[in-house]
Amino acid sequence: MPRSAPALAAGLLCLGLVGCALASTRPPTTYDLVAPRSFAGTKKPAAWQLVVYEPTAVHALETDRLMVRPTADQVSYYKGIVWSDRLPRLVQARMIETFQNSGAVKAVSASNGQYALATELRSFQIDVSSGRAAAEVEIFARLINVSSGKVVATKGFSARVPATTDSPGDAVAALNQAFTEVLQDTTAWVASRRV
Repeated sequence: MPRSAPALAAGLLCLGLVGCALASTRPPTTYDLVAPRSFAGTKKPAAWQLVVYEPTAVHALETDRLMVRPTADQVSYYKGIVWSDRLPRLVQARMIETFQNSGAVKAVSASNGQYALATELRSFQIDVSSGRAAAEVEIFARLINVSSGKVVATKGFSARVPATTDSPGDAVAALNQAFTEVLQDTTAWVASRRV
């Protein structure tokens, strides 16, 4: 019994130190993406319903972390910074919101539609390889007839927006601007399809 008391005390002390260490670590700063609300020359909505699938992405983008590219072939992440959700799911949610805001199609959802927007998230990062920070967003889109499974149209969309600095706040602002450009172009393209 007496021998176990020091061991127990040591164990409790270790737990206390771990608890203190965990309590002192700050939670990550969380950022969100914003869906555009204004659209130039919005036409009559397409008369069909659209389902927006969650984008596919490589493993490096299949995360809630904010990617930075120090060189063309290297991937890193901002420390202590996260998105409000896993990036592909967040992009899907903002795409749906964008279509709802634009009125480009009769109806839009994540589950039902006559046509589907299947996208591939190819880039969503801050590139610092040139010595100057810039947001890069690239999405490849396929419009699919749900009943036949036939791809009726494909197109790639991309935007590059310089960031004021490579600080997290400036990086997110530039990414939101680039993402807005890509979403507006994607929405206009889908709405123009008379399928």
